[in-house]
Amino acid sequence: MHIITILFPVFGLIVFGGWLRHIGFLGPTMEAEMNRFCYFIALPTFIVHRIATSPGVDLTALSTILALLITTTAAWILGVILAPVFRSPKRSLGTFSQLGFRGNLAYVGIPVILNALADQGEDIQNAAAAEAMLVIGSTVLLYNLLGVVGLEWDRRHEHENNPFRKCLISIATNPLLLACVAGLIWNGLSIPMPHVVTRMAQPVGSTAFPLALIAIGSRIRSLQLHHFGLPLIGVVLLKNGISLGLGVGLCHLMGITGSSQVIVLILAACPSAVATYVLVDQLNGDRELAASSIAITSVASIVSLSVALYLAL
Repeated sequence: MHIITILFPVFGLIVFGGWLRHIGFLGPTMEAEMNRFCYFIALPTFIVHRIATSPGVDLTALSTILALLITTTAAWILGVILAPVFRSPKRSLGTFSQLGFRGNLAYVGIPVILNALADQGEDIQNAAAAEAMLVIGSTVLLYNLLGVVGLEWDRRHEHENNPFRKCLISIATNPLLLACVAGLIWNGLSIPMPHVVTRMAQPVGSTAFPLALIAIGSRIRSLQLHHFGLPLIGVVLLKNGISLGLGVGLCHLMGITGSSQVIVLILAACPSAVATYVLVDQLNGDRELAASSIAITSVASIVSLSVALYLAL
């Protein structure tokens, strides 16, 4: 019942967003604007405020970051190995591997982590949120690099403009990474957060997750699902099963416990990110596999996140 209490608000909002899209209340323009507001305003505000006001960024966060980076890299390598096993076309190798390692960390992982630690003190919650955002910021760098490498390998024989420069610019201007840096500087300088700023930042930051989850549900509802073969089964197995297993093993080997273990296991169990479809679409990957995988791994993550919470709590 405790696990249901943690997960129901997250997936309830995703289903609600899908229903709003189904009845025509939430159109593509409104969905895009909600995503834009969350990505550039609400979530960066949440990150800066939580990191800046945390009691101090613990150096144990480095082991948490390392654990998820290893999990991500291992999932990418396994995706390349397993793609032929699950009869994924050679042209879809990069898409298959990216769907297996790129999780929806910020919009699904963070609200689940906050719900899981809701009964802890405010200091513990702030410290866990700050640690989680540092982990996500580091992992986003790796996501972008590995994602472009895989998709570019698929189309290596095509004579088109190379997107690596664009990728590097995107990383350098990523609002989530910039927010992490700003929060760390504020925290490191020990500058008190003015009360009036806190009173503004808290409500703005709190809108990030409900709006983002509703938008995710709307986007999933709009995707055309036509790919239900072995490659889809392989992606689900990798993203919702093997990735979590890697996280569990690394926590055991590295001695990661407490809230740090909660962070690693929940982030490892997250579904494939909706942002994956955008990159696949831009680099001419397998759009059908991407759309179907995002939808099915989101449903399957109800199980993987439940297992992660059971093991961590």
